[in-house]
Order: sequence, then structure tokens, then C-alpha cells
Amino acid sequence: MVLPPASREAVMGDLAESCRSPGQLAAEGLRSVPPLVAEQARRASRLPVIGLQLFILFACLGGFELDRAGKVVTNAACAALPMGLAMVGLLLRNIYRSEDNPVRQGFFDALTAALCVVAQQTMMHVLIAAGHVDPAWALSRSLIVLACLSFPILWTLGAMENPDAVRRKPAQPLFSDYSQFVQRTRVRNRAEMAALAMIIGVSGYFLARFQPPVAPLGWSFLTGYACILVYLALRGAARPAPLDADSATVRALYETELNRQSRQRRLMWWFWFVPLFAGLMTNLVMYGVSKEQPLRIVGGIAAIFLLGYLIERLHRDRRLAIHLKLNNLAAVPA
Repeated sequence: MVLPPASREAVMGDLAESCRSPGQLAAEGLRSVPPLVAEQARRASRLPVIGLQLFILFACLGGFELDRAGKVVTNAACAALPMGLAMVGLLLRNIYRSEDNPVRQGFFDALTAALCVVAQQTMMHVLIAAGHVDPAWALSRSLIVLACLSFPILWTLGAMENPDAVRRKPAQPLFSDYSQFVQRTRVRNRAEMAALAMIIGVSGYFLARFQPPVAPLGWSFLTGYACILVYLALRGAARPAPLDADSATVRALYETELNRQSRQRRLMWWFWFVPLFAGLMTNLVMYGVSKEQPLRIVGGIAAIFLLGYLIERLHRDRRLAIHLKLNNLAAVPA
């Protein structure tokens, strides 16, 4: 069970042939676990996704929030512990995942991170109650609400198809392959709409309940999210092909929708992270300017450029995969 699913069958088959006793089988199996786990972690983990997961968790756990006067523990330190445990959970998900459905993968990724944060905070409250830890290490009520925003964003991030799956050459007739593509975009579109609805609801409650100084800007973002939600409901999914369409028409429609979905995903991801860009600018750069703190200013600018790079890197990998997919369409039988 500790072997990654991707290599479990092959490794167990080789060990069954080479080992002469159950003890030898167990010993060889345990010896092969570390290199197999490390290799699967390397293959299954993508740098842009890991970087964006770190940004999402750290921001939603309040790591970039300004520290209140007199607080003995910084918000960055409070956010680092649950973020670290959540990233361990996500790494293990990458190693041992077995689902083929990207939307289901993303949902369980987000659920894993949420359970890790809940477990860490539960342990922290137990230690606080026992008097071993300062109460400042626990997340405040406002940050707990803010942390809920990480679930829908991690879900949509995990729901993105792996570039290897995108570029894969279709092994079935063109019309059937396009019909499956349309179905996948519908499922992903519904998941993205559900995630947007969750963000609107949680953010609206946060703004109304805690009334932060940036509340007017927050309400404007929610208005934009509502407009995006309407757009996704009307035009988010790929258009189905006419039943009487010939192969040339289906191929042209396939190419058009692949490019449209790619542009749509790129714009959506920039829009997802607009509040984070605004938070980095406000809490790091502008605050650093007002308090004459050069390190905070430089750190904020570096974080903004790094976030933009990760988003563009994610889309660059997808664009290359779509380019290969378009080249493969010409060889698909009608």
C-alpha cells in the first residue's frame, strides 16, 4: 500500500518473480519505497502549480496581512505552520493519487489541504488549552473565514488538466473525441461556477462581518466575479458539434474551441489572482513606502513578479500542449 499506484503493479510483479520468501518480498518492497516515492513526486509535481498553491495557502491563511500592534506572533508565522502541513498533504496526494478525472482530483486536493489545516489548528488549540502554546499562534476568526477561500481556488487549480493529457493524440474518431472534450469542459465549467459561487458567498460574508479597510475594493471584485459567473453560465463550456457536421467542420470547431478555452483559462486565472496582487501591493509595497521599509518594498515587488511568472508559466505549458494537440488533430480519423 505504501508504493505509489503508478508503479505498484510493475514493482510487485518484479518482486514476486525475484523473491523466494514473504520476508524477502517485504524487505525488498520496503527498500524500493523511498526511490519510487521520490521519483513519483518529481514526475507528478509541477513547479507552477506548487508555487501557486503556496501563494494561495499563505495568502488565505493571512500570511500577507499586516500585524496588529502588540501581537507576539506574526501573521506570517501563524500562516506558515498550517500551510506547511497542507503542502505535505498535497505532495502526498500527488504521489498517491489514482483519480483520472481532473475535477475530482482538484476537489480532493482542496479537501486534503482543508483537513490538514483543520488538524493543525485543532492540535494548536489543544496545546493552547494545556498552556503549552501562546494563544496568538491560533488563527483569528476573520482569518478562519479568509482561509475558507483557499478551498475553491485550490479546487480550480487542481482541476486543470495535466499538459500530458492535453497533448495526447486521440485514439478514437474525431467526432467522438470532440464530444468527450465538450463533456470535459462542461464538467470543469460547472466546477468553476461552483467555486466562484463559494468565493462570492464567503467573501461577501467576510466583508460584511469584519468590514476591513479595503471593503469597497472587495465589493468591486465581487461584482466582477458575479459578471464572470454569468459569462461562464452562458458561454463557458465548449459548443457541441452539429450532428450532421462533416469531419472538416468538426476539426475546425475543435481547433476554435481549443484556442478559445485556452484564452478563457488564461484570463480566468489572472482574474482569480487579482485580489492577491492587490493585497501584495497594499500590504507590502505601499505599506513599506509609508513606513520607509525598503525590505518590505523589495519583497512585495519580488512577490508580485514571482506570482505573475508562475501564472504565465502555467499557461505557457498549457499553450505548448494545445499546440501539439492541434498538430495531432490532422491525423485523427473521421
